[in-house]
Amino acid sequence: MSRTNQLAGGSALALILALATGGGAAAQGTEVEEVVVTGSFIAGTPEDAALPVDVISSDDLQKQGSPSTVELMKQLPVSNGVLGDTNQFDARAQGSEGAATVNLRGLGSARTLVLFNGRRLVPAPIGAGSPDINLLPTAAIGRIEVLKEGAAATYGSDAIGGVVNFITRRNFEGLEVNAYYEHIDGSDGGDYGGHLVFGWVGDTANALVTAGWQHRSELSVRERDFAQRGYFESPETGWSSGNAVTTFFPIIQTGATSFAFGAAGRRDVGCAPLGGVPSFTAPTPPATLGTAACFWNYTPYDNIVEKEDRYQIYGEVNVDLTDTTVFHVEALYAHTNVPEWATSPSYLALQVPTTATNPIAGSPGLGAGYFVPANNPGYILYSQQNPGALPTGVPVAPGVTAPVVGAYFPGALFRPLSLGGNPLFGDQSSRGSREHEGWRISASLKGELGFAGVGYDAALTYMEDNLVRIGYDTVVSRFQLALRGLGGPGCNPATGTPGVGGCQWFNPFSNSIPANAITGATNPGFNAAVANDPELIRWFFQPTTADLTTRMLVADLVFNGQLPWEFGGGAVGWAVGAQYRKNFFEGQYDQLTNLQATPCVDTPVTGTLNCAVRNGPFMFLGGAFPADLEGDAWAGFAELSLPFTDAFQVQLAARYEDYGDLGGSTFDPKLSVRWQVIDPFALRASVSTTFRAPPLTALDPGQATTLQFLGGAFRAVDILGNPELEPESATTYSVGAIFEMGNFNATVDYWSFDFENPIVTEPVGPIFSTLFPTGAPSRCGDPALAALQTRFTFQGGVCSTAALARISTGWINGPGIKTSGIDALFNYDVDDLWGGNARLGGSLTFVREYSVEETVVEGVTVSPAFEGVNRLNYQTQIVPVPQWKASMFAEYTRDIHNLRLTLNYIDSYIDQRTDPYPPNVLFTETGGTVLKSSEGRKIDSFFTADLTYRVQLPWDTTAVLSIRNLTDQDPPFARLDLGYDPFTANPLGRTFKLSVTKRF
Repeated sequence: MSRTNQLAGGSALALILALATGGGAAAQGTEVEEVVVTGSFIAGTPEDAALPVDVISSDDLQKQGSPSTVELMKQLPVSNGVLGDTNQFDARAQGSEGAATVNLRGLGSARTLVLFNGRRLVPAPIGAGSPDINLLPTAAIGRIEVLKEGAAATYGSDAIGGVVNFITRRNFEGLEVNAYYEHIDGSDGGDYGGHLVFGWVGDTANALVTAGWQHRSELSVRERDFAQRGYFESPETGWSSGNAVTTFFPIIQTGATSFAFGAAGRRDVGCAPLGGVPSFTAPTPPATLGTAACFWNYTPYDNIVEKEDRYQIYGEVNVDLTDTTVFHVEALYAHTNVPEWATSPSYLALQVPTTATNPIAGSPGLGAGYFVPANNPGYILYSQQNPGALPTGVPVAPGVTAPVVGAYFPGALFRPLSLGGNPLFGDQSSRGSREHEGWRISASLKGELGFAGVGYDAALTYMEDNLVRIGYDTVVSRFQLALRGLGGPGCNPATGTPGVGGCQWFNPFSNSIPANAITGATNPGFNAAVANDPELIRWFFQPTTADLTTRMLVADLVFNGQLPWEFGGGAVGWAVGAQYRKNFFEGQYDQLTNLQATPCVDTPVTGTLNCAVRNGPFMFLGGAFPADLEGDAWAGFAELSLPFTDAFQVQLAARYEDYGDLGGSTFDPKLSVRWQVIDPFALRASVSTTFRAPPLTALDPGQATTLQFLGGAFRAVDILGNPELEPESATTYSVGAIFEMGNFNATVDYWSFDFENPIVTEPVGPIFSTLFPTGAPSRCGDPALAALQTRFTFQGGVCSTAALARISTGWINGPGIKTSGIDALFNYDVDDLWGGNARLGGSLTFVREYSVEETVVEGVTVSPAFEGVNRLNYQTQIVPVPQWKASMFAEYTRDIHNLRLTLNYIDSYIDQRTDPYPPNVLFTETGGTVLKSSEGRKIDSFFTADLTYRVQLPWDTTAVLSIRNLTDQDPPFARLDLGYDPFTANPLGRTFKLSVTKRF
């Protein structure tokens, strides 16, 4: 049986994913010809050589119903930590909407090298430096080759976890038209698309042109019950005390320029009527319950699947210039649009105003926050609606009463818009966008030099990937002016009168909110007279735009042939080559996001460019410095194939790569061996070193900002670049066995990766819990943590979780990582069964270990060494790693019919965090305690079944009907924002998909 058929079971098919074209491609025109196999530059290397290369054709994928990229990757046993679903609540996925990556072994997508027709792809402009495979022309793919071991000796940087090579169709003739539709319960229209393929074959030339379109419809969080857990059941599932209907403090004036809290915090009475949960933050013994708060559920404003439209156009021409010389040129263009990315109505106030716009900022004892003067119309009406809720004066000494001059909203508990939605977007979610655009051209000349059988392959490839990312956030200084009646584009704060002429008020109280935007529950305290003007909101709620571009130029030159030496198994094959790569990164930002133009919180109002903290003007999102980076690499490499006997072959490879000032240099050898012990049984093994150079964006000293849920609220986490990064390296080896006995074949491989200096970001969860340990007093002021404490920014300078605004982290050469495990694959064909043929097969991956050494930040061990297998690994440096993943199938073919049942299994794993579980308690409004449920500590196993029927109809027409998740299983519950683990499980439930392909 061919290796192509072996792969139909779906083991390391790891990248069948690229074939997720909806309808798939017919088998015609996709035969696998003898080529240079991925992992070797020596022509004629067989598929069953020492290298563990798996091959899959488009026909194999079509029999599985052509699952989407993300669906397929999640069910593949060799893949963990998949990016592609919306997951804006995890720093490892933020900003990646519309893009997809490959993550073999769960080692990180940047550690899987992705090739297209054997040539490199440019890294995406966001993330750790891995290509966006959604840009690839899926309609053009004829097969995929997957190398499941390190290959830096052959391909250079990034080929640590393996190599995936997408190869286009060859010698396709005619026209193919495809259309598909997939019904997803609750989706706004389902998913649909199609493609066109045209091929021409002449005597000395051939051409291929394809065009594809895929549409994904929006699927709201509101359509899935598992994502909407109650606050007392799972407060980690989308609940936050940072609210627009929240706690405020009456403020008294104690002197000409001094102010103080006039009473304990007062929770806005609109909390419960608008659907919030009245409770307390920072629970302490019942005698001191802590701060009254209003918890609200923010995830219903988000999506599980974003609306996406994706277009891909591809063309290639191959010309035989002579009998031995072939010219090849290919070009692609791809565009992915995510036009309505949904998020919370506004973000938490992690930056607060200064005295430039807040006259009482800096008063002793007030902390940091937003000031609402007592003449704000919303304040006046709230006092009238709720007698006694706001005192008019507070006794401060015998016979002395201090006047109440307004209210104060602590920044860490406040956001401008929440339960009522955002008026700029139909009183619903705030909406942004993601737009990816890529194009690529590659040309090569391949032939023979005319002496000694020496062949050559020279190529030049250029690719560009552009991402324009738009979101919205509140400008701190403008918002504070609006609270004082000095808001709006027509108001001069220096000369204007509050609420007069072009100067407008913003009302932060619940009486400005007519109803809950999600449930529709009306607010009895609403008064239209004090409702907020959407145009005022538009003035302070501004877009933040990032225009990011990566470009890459690669020149390749390879010579290969055979030496005049022969062993018992044939001539010695060889290859030598060189490569030059030039990488570019450009980051441009709008005026408010650009930290060169707007570095300070007050810059939009005062124009100042000087400030101690340069995080930009927004409440939550940090700014960024423009970047124009470039770096290059030179490499030389060589290979030898030594067929000592017909049964025993050895391959040697080595590569030297020099990154100059940006990354140093590295030398990496590799040894691979295959021994055919007896006809049905062979052994294979390999050992090598591999490496990955630091991505340009990690070397740049600028910063990127993510959001992370820490200490009961979202905090901004700034990730700083590190010009001192060194390349990471790994020693990898594998030992495997191959069985082929008649209609049965199987492979078993043991693999191991041992990393040194892995390029990672510092783990924010352990950094936070080191200063604020769970269930213990904070370590603020501890001399041993003095340097670590400087990583934290606190509103008002007070070290506490309540005042925590942001944390500074960075790229580092982190702790060593070691992982190992076993892959197994089998297939068994049954011929002439009831007039047809049957096939059984399956694959599994068992991860034996994923050990991470201790992490030290600022001289402090923030994370002891830990074992990542069978763990969620939330807010660490690694992705979730279930110990077992498996896929099994049974397939029956008779005449024009093919029926396939696939069973997918993901093992259970543990949420290793301690804080979400007992003995923690929550305090109710009356002071009673409610124990948190322990559900979710164990994330249950996930078992699904898929059924696909394919029929070859008359007129060269193929129809495929696929039902995914036959039993409509919800993903296992996890104490994360969306109620499940988006890196691992599938949230779509049962889906129905019909695809029709017609050939002319």
